Amino acid sequence: MKTANWQDRLAVGLIYAALGLLAVIVVYPFIHVLSVSLSDRGEALRSGFHWIPKQPTVSAYREILTYPFIWSGYANTLFRMAVGTALTLLVTVCAAYPLSRKEFPWKRVLVLLLLFTMIFDGGIVPNYLLMKELHLLNTRWVYVLPHAANAFHVLVMLSFFRSIPDALIEAARIDGARDVRILTRIVLPLSMPALVTIGLWSLVFHINAFMDNLLYVTDQTKFVLQQIVRQILIENRLDPFTTATNTIPPAPESLKMAAVIISVFPVLVAYPFLLNYFEKGTMIGSVKG
Repeated sequence: MKTANWQDRLAVGLIYAALGLLAVIVVYPFIHVLSVSLSDRGEALRSGFHWIPKQPTVSAYREILTYPFIWSGYANTLFRMAVGTALTLLVTVCAAYPLSRKEFPWKRVLVLLLLFTMIFDGGIVPNYLLMKELHLLNTRWVYVLPHAANAFHVLVMLSFFRSIPDALIEAARIDGARDVRILTRIVLPLSMPALVTIGLWSLVFHINAFMDNLLYVTDQTKFVLQQIVRQILIENRLDPFTTATNTIPPAPESLKMAAVIISVFPVLVAYPFLLNYFEKGTMIGSVKG
């Protein structure tokens, strides 16, 4: 077997060095946030890079977790993650499966209408008036119902459904299976990578979204976690609370960084378990069937 010469080894070394540098650039902000959140007041107020806290403390997390709106924000975010993702998957499957069948009429027109919704949008004011007429203002359903249907998700699932061999569906029909049974027993089990991918997209969207909260909800008990974190980061809403409950409160930077870590915790826990399905579903769903 031919051994690699020094030019090849140098090229491989440079590639690994570049990838390592990029990894440090990507990971460092998270390390900085985590380090500041665990630092004492003096260390947190120090400017410059933060890698490892010299005197670790969880006082910032203790203070954050005693803030009452953190827990209500967590509950509202978990609600929109669970219910919103379930509705998104249900609507996506129900819309994509008929469009993937050759015998379905007017499917080209409907696909063009889906593409139209991806290009044009009514705007903030019409959407607000629509939410008002539907009596969704200041309710938790305003977080999930407007986002249940997503044209991009439908097109990805449609492409995946078209990649399933027609012979499987025809064989099931010969055996007497109807469309609902074919969908639940054959198509959906084969589409698990695409379903997990779209579900993960929906989860990440719902945990990061706060604009709908900003526009449609004024009741603070119905605020999502990202809106609570936004108030802590931008409006310093924790300052009166910490002053009243602790004579020497943690540094404001520690409180802000702890709030950020708490807000991303659900995704950090769920993402590693779904990564394999996510990569496979993204690649297969991007191939035209």
